[in-house]
Amino acid sequence: MAQNTSPIFELVPTVKGVSFALADTTTKKTVQTGGTNGTRIDEIFISTNDTADVNLAFYINDGATDFYIGNVYIPTGSGYTTEIRIDAIATLCPSLGYLVLPYNYILKANCVASMTTGKITTVVAIGGDY
Repeated sequence: MAQNTSPIFELVPTVKGVSFALADTTTKKTVQTGGTNGTRIDEIFISTNDTADVNLAFYINDGATDFYIGNVYIPTGSGYTTEIRIDAIATLCPSLGYLVLPYNYILKANCVASMTTGKITTVVAIGGDY
């Protein structure tokens, strides 16, 4: 089997985001979709102005099935108060420090429980398409 012996780098920067409010918190939403040659996600920043803690579940979808990859805990007010925003990559991929999505694979997230009325949680994925 031939191997790629040359390193490749991200060619086109990407920034994708999604927000959760009370009406749609437990529904899985697309955070990022793998580009034609794949996509590398270097950071996933999460902020919330909720007055209660938030837990987000993350999944990778291969076109047919949502595969659970982990849960990220977001303390009350992260990114809005004295709590700093959360970097989900540190929780989801601690040994690599990044996540790679093959072509058309989808990174999804949803809140594990309903959020507080009038509050919002934002997820922003930063990386690049190969």
